[in-house]
Amino acid sequence: MGQTDTTRTKVTDRSGWVALAGEYRAFPKLSGEHKTDWLVIGGGFTGLAAARRLAELHSDARIMLIDRRQLGQGASGRNSGFSVSMEMPRGGLGTLAKRADYQAQWDIHRAAGAEVKRLVGELAIDCDYEAKGYIFAVREANKFARRAAILRDIVDVGGEAELLEEAALKARLGISFYRHGLWIGAGNALLQPARFAKGLIDTLPSQIEIYENTDAVKVTVRPGGGAVVTLRDGSISAAHVIVGLNAFMPRLGLKRNQVFPISLTASLTRPLTEDEEQQIGRAAPWGMLCPIEGGATVRLTADRRILMRNTAEYEPAGISADMLAKRRAWHEMGLKNRFPFLGSDAIQYTWSGHMCASRNGRFVFEALSPGLFAAGCYNGAGVARGTLLGKLMAEHASGGSSPLIANALAQEKPKWVPSGPLFTLAAKIRLSHELRRARSEH
Repeated sequence: MGQTDTTRTKVTDRSGWVALAGEYRAFPKLSGEHKTDWLVIGGGFTGLAAARRLAELHSDARIMLIDRRQLGQGASGRNSGFSVSMEMPRGGLGTLAKRADYQAQWDIHRAAGAEVKRLVGELAIDCDYEAKGYIFAVREANKFARRAAILRDIVDVGGEAELLEEAALKARLGISFYRHGLWIGAGNALLQPARFAKGLIDTLPSQIEIYENTDAVKVTVRPGGGAVVTLRDGSISAAHVIVGLNAFMPRLGLKRNQVFPISLTASLTRPLTEDEEQQIGRAAPWGMLCPIEGGATVRLTADRRILMRNTAEYEPAGISADMLAKRRAWHEMGLKNRFPFLGSDAIQYTWSGHMCASRNGRFVFEALSPGLFAAGCYNGAGVARGTLLGKLMAEHASGGSSPLIANALAQEKPKWVPSGPLFTLAAKIRLSHELRRARSEH
């Protein structure tokens, strides 16, 4: 990508979504020895949904929710804000087995998107929610050669999609960068993820005991069921534990060879000026994804800012300040390619975060032992999947059953991946290759 000057701007790793969401409720840190009926570990979309549902199902139980930092301000407040109700079928649906598998996954996605919509409506969460679909698009046709076949597959299973060529893309987006696109509706939505998470936090039932800055470091299965969770400053003995840590499950020794973190960085601009609005024809808010790995994610938000994300790396220790400054320069490049009228001072926030991934793109939803459950690893679809699967896991852990729970339990599990230096090297090589392949789409 060439050399860039990363010294001229001091970059602080603060999510623009979180900064713009308003003041969050503060919760105490937990220390000492405790016993509880239910413990939920992780205060993101999965944990928030699980704790809410447990309170609905067990009005007299003690329910504790802990997070190692602040609720809703980890990956849930750092993602790009796409609520997925229908994924693009990438491998084709040419066999009955592939079609059945995709249909089963779509049933989960559809219910997940509907659950987000329900919560936004019933809880009156102001998060700029819009279920108008989003677009996959590229500049180079060979990077999206199967889009006509994908359209046929989507329509064939009952979804909504539309091919968009250069003129139509410019009319919708207000920019000339993209030339070949595919719009997918079927309930796909955009929202401000930190405001959605904050709304979920603000409306949690008072029955739930919430603790922040409370780091779980070890899970020990109890012989009679449940687990003892060791904290930095104490422990919790719980009859039932739901782990919703996504990329950080391996920190507790869970799913160590099945899930791994992908480091992403994003920038959010200041609001567009009047002159800049005219440059894009006052386009309505939109969301853009790239159909190939390593391509850029771009949004024009409801509050008239532009989100840019064009990196995906294996950096399990996180992104350092120097690295973040360099990624910000890459974001400036991506913005300049699409919005040449924007100055170099347009970016207001730059941040990093972890996406939880698996080798085969499958999620975790299972009982690990009697009384110990885990849900997570949504491979980039965590807003909706986490919200639904957290709720379903609370029901499953409570002894409930439903077609959706049976579907989630029957899904293929994440495939095994090696650990240690070999995996680190392979992951870095793979992601670097994908970024180079997608360079024209940055």
